[in-house]
Amino acid sequence: MELMILCAGAGAKDWHGPRETRPMRTKGKRQAQKIGAFIGRERLCPDKILTDGSLRAVSSVQKALKAAGRTARGIETSDDLGKGTIPDLARRGRTLLVALPGTVRKLLAGLPADPPLSAGRAGDIGPGTLLRLTFEPGRVRLIERVDAGALPDLFPYPALDGADRRERPAYYYRQSAVIPFRKSPGGTEILIVGSSSGRHWTVPKGIVEPGLSPAASARIEAREEAGIEGRIRREPIGSYAYGKWGATCDVTVFAMAVTRVLEGADWEERHRRRRWVSPDEAAELLVQPGLKELVVKV
Repeated sequence: MELMILCAGAGAKDWHGPRETRPMRTKGKRQAQKIGAFIGRERLCPDKILTDGSLRAVSSVQKALKAAGRTARGIETSDDLGKGTIPDLARRGRTLLVALPGTVRKLLAGLPADPPLSAGRAGDIGPGTLLRLTFEPGRVRLIERVDAGALPDLFPYPALDGADRRERPAYYYRQSAVIPFRKSPGGTEILIVGSSSGRHWTVPKGIVEPGLSPAASARIEAREEAGIEGRIRREPIGSYAYGKWGATCDVTVFAMAVTRVLEGADWEERHRRRRWVSPDEAAELLVQPGLKELVVKV
């Protein structure tokens, strides 16, 4: 069987909390995504994924899987891995272990390899490093070491084997949004929300997660960003494009009839503002020209 070991991406600087909850910084996110693009391009997606449970390890493998064109599901936590020992592995297939640098170094030191993995090509492993190994009880051999820093800074587009190159993984440029509405005695009302920066009004919108349909991904964004649930119409009401990350993002837009408005801790991004307005007022307040044209169609 093949065993892959990924060292979690670089963590935030000046962190004084527990190492298990230390978040990744931007450099660490890019490291994980570059490794993910490599995994997808080389068709090395794992059959089983285990992490040590740390925030950086989980975030690293999530970003890597998405960059590889895979859904970030099926990730398990291993107590054994968290202690620096090899967990029980399947007899066949490819397993990916993801852990903090110190945990990975401890893991490598305990593997029966000749030469030892703590030296040579596998030595001095740091954030964003991937090791590919053949693994059998009592026998381990290093196939390949991949360092994120040695991989291209730009990502292939529109697919993992695409000839074009962009600043972010290909899936970033495929997005979906909902225009939430409700019927009132005065007519149709549109729910707009404050942007993440709080500087303008928008509607729930986000990147389409690999493995999800645009409508399913938009439903998740609606709950997280606007704190709402509802019925999404089967067919989109339109689409628009805008520039970001050095290229063009294409956004598919759905209408959502709001059935429930969440309050308090049930609303993940409750720092945002919410406001019910008429379609004409929404068209005036929204910044994106493409949205201005669509809200009046709800």
